[in-house]
This record gives sequence, structure tokens and C-alpha cells, in this order.
Amino acid sequence: RVSASLALFVATGVAAQAIAVPDLGDGVATPRALSEDDECDAEAGSARCGINALQLRSVSLRDRADAAPEAMAQQAAGRIWHYALNCYQHCGQTAGYCSSYCGPGNACCRYLSSADPPECHTVRFWPVTMMHTCVTPHMQQPAPDTTESSTAAPVDESYTPSPSPSPSATEGGAPAPPPLIFTNPKLFRPSDAPVMKFYVYRAQSDENYAPENQNVGNLAGILWYMHNEIVWHPHLQRSGTYFSTSKTRIEKFRVMVRATQSLYDLGMNFAVVNAFDSTKCTGPYHCKNFAEYGYAVGCETWEKGSGSDFPHGQWDNTNKYPSATWYSLPGPCSSRGLDEKTRECVISEPGGSCVMGGIPTGAGDCTYTYEKVGEIPISELEGITDEEQFKTMGGLEYDKTKDKGYLNDFWNDKFSEDACRTRVEKAEELFKTKFPDLEHLPDPVCNFNKWKFEQGLRTR
Repeated sequence: RVSASLALFVATGVAAQAIAVPDLGDGVATPRALSEDDECDAEAGSARCGINALQLRSVSLRDRADAAPEAMAQQAAGRIWHYALNCYQHCGQTAGYCSSYCGPGNACCRYLSSADPPECHTVRFWPVTMMHTCVTPHMQQPAPDTTESSTAAPVDESYTPSPSPSPSATEGGAPAPPPLIFTNPKLFRPSDAPVMKFYVYRAQSDENYAPENQNVGNLAGILWYMHNEIVWHPHLQRSGTYFSTSKTRIEKFRVMVRATQSLYDLGMNFAVVNAFDSTKCTGPYHCKNFAEYGYAVGCETWEKGSGSDFPHGQWDNTNKYPSATWYSLPGPCSSRGLDEKTRECVISEPGGSCVMGGIPTGAGDCTYTYEKVGEIPISELEGITDEEQFKTMGGLEYDKTKDKGYLNDFWNDKFSEDACRTRVEKAEELFKTKFPDLEHLPDPVCNFNKWKFEQGLRTR
């Protein structure tokens, strides 16, 4: 937790100057704050714009303090110039790579901005989250930007925002960009599928990063995931099979989704749920479905015998959360892990998040957009008011050998449909209490059909 001051590092050449900023306290999340436009006209060398944006933080500064070791390492190494300041004006009012202001290999990006270019979608650490700021993408830049420092950086025009067949070379003999992986010509145009708007949720640690190349769910689906994989670890570890970072909150996103034409022609608005490990797609179908159906959002239910009961049908008899659904949001360069992504890979595998935001077109690379609209602490949902005291007294959120917790009963009776429904209702009520102005959006029907889907893959 941030206490007395916050250090902002302003790099000028090689030297760095520390600026002490008074403690801003903890902010309060409001939908209005999330929608504020913070791209103010920062004067060169001024921290005013950055300070104003920090005062509009949508969540408490806890997430920044918890990431302090990584932030300090980056500052000490001088990797990020103009640390935690607003970079938008200095980078020509353009998001993306901006070595002239942010430092070699760094970019000017805004957290959860689907309109930013692909390199911004690979960022894992954010100094601040309410404005465009200098960050380090987890993607290799083709060539270093040697432009001298100025108030405007050159615009990167190498990225094609919507799919189009790649010629052998661009006009003037320049090398052509890598071709898109799409094999179905229907993916190169908008689709006739309807646009669906609904909410998805993610169990998340205090780290901030986009939900692309991630699995999310409806509220019942996320509570089932937490019950089955997270909360039975002792001492509030809340770790999982493939991660050790503790989950602390449930995030809520409003998404708009449109199926691709090749998928919609088979009567489906959703594709298969692809699994991701450190942002790398690990199956099913060896992730070859993207070439035929594009980067469509996937869904999965546990309605035994249905076409949507795939690929985790082993839990059909144990998941008692009514209408639990999981979704997948395929992102850029999903064939590679977090630190293995290249710009060529991101161009040929753009993912489904629409680069320009707005309403999804249903083309192969524009199937969804998202906006974070709220979050709730897991401990508050459970009724745990003092985490340290709970751990000291030997409290357990859930003991799967006894099907109940110790000093807490929120997760009791995992296999009771009534108890699971009550947990979902409590989570819904807590979200309504904290974010009363959010519109009601019903869950869509998960009409993925594994038999039709597989038939489409075999026929091409």
C-alpha cells in the first residue's frame, strides 16, 4: 500500500530525476471515473497531467504498490523513460511504439484500451491505469527507433487493422507484412451475425492486464472455477494449477461480441473455448480453429449431452452452479507464450479484439470489444473482514475433504445446487451495491455445437 509518497522517474538522456508526489490516497471505483478522458495537454517536463490522472484512479493504489518490486527494477535499469507520466501528447497523440519519449523498445499505451495497436495488448505491467503512459510490450520490435527525442514520435503505419490478403510485396518493393493465418475467405469481410452485449467476469490478482488470450466466464462460471481450483488452498493462497499469484478480486467486463461469417453460417454465435497458458493457446484442436473460424469468442457449458458441453466435460457431474458458462477471448500471437511474441506473429495472428474499438464487425480479427466496469474483493464477498486474523486463527475458505470451510461458511456445500445458486446471488447483489448504475444484461445462449464445429474443420 502506498504510504507517504510516490516516486515518478523522468528520464532525460541517461540520467533520471526523482519527483516526490504527495500521497493521493485510495480512489473509489465509479463507472464515470472509468469513462473520463484523461488525455490532457501536458506541457513538456510537467508532471501535472500525470498527477491529475492518478487522482482519477478507478481502483485503489494498492495494485501499484503490490507491483512495486517490478516497477523499481524497471526504474533502476532505466528501461522506461518518463515513468508514470502522460505520454499521449509527446508521442504525437498516437498510441504504440514511441522510443523517442518512452525509451528504446517501449510504447505509449493505455490500460484496457482496445483501440490501441497490437503491441499495447501484450503489456503485463502498468505504472498507472487511467491514462496513456510509457510501458514495455512483451513483443519484439522489428528494428530500434533511432529518432531523436522530440515532442512528436513518428506514426507506425506497418500494422493493418483489418484483414486483407497480403501481396508478395508492398508498393515500391518493400517486404510484404506476414500473411494472416486465415484460410477461409469469409474471414476477410464483416459478417451478418448479430451483435451480442453481455457481462463476463475474471478472477484476478492485484496485477493489471488485458483479458485477451484469457479465459473468463459468467458469474456462475467464475465462482465454479474458484470453488474447484482456487479457494481450497490454505492461508488464503488462492493459487491455481498453473499460477501462484493470489487471486484477490473478481473483475467485471462489458463485452460486445459478433461471430464470424464462417461460424454464423453453421448456426453458431460462439466457437470452442480455447485454453490459454501464459497467453499461449494450448487447445483443443491444436488451436487450428482460428484459421477456419477466425478469432471468435468461445463458450462452454456443462449441460450434459449438449453440443456446448466441451472441452471440459469431465466436470459434468460435479459442477452444480446453475447455467455456469466459460468463455475464451483469443488475443494476438496466441501461438506463442508471453515473452515469445514477435511483431510478425502479432500481425499474422491478430486475435479477435477490435483494434479500433467500437462495434465488432465479425471479420476474422474483429469479433469482440470489452470495457471494465467494476470489481469486488473476494474477501468481502466471503465476509472476511480481517485476512491476517483469519489466517492466524487457522481459518480455511474451503476444505474439500470436509466440503466446508473453517471460520467461514461461504463455500460450504459445493455439490448443492441451492447453495451454489445462493453464492451467485450474493455476488450479484454485491456488484449491484457497488455499481448500482450498471444496466442489466442477460447472459447470451451458448449455442456452440462441437459436432457442427468439428465437421466444418474436417470439410476444409
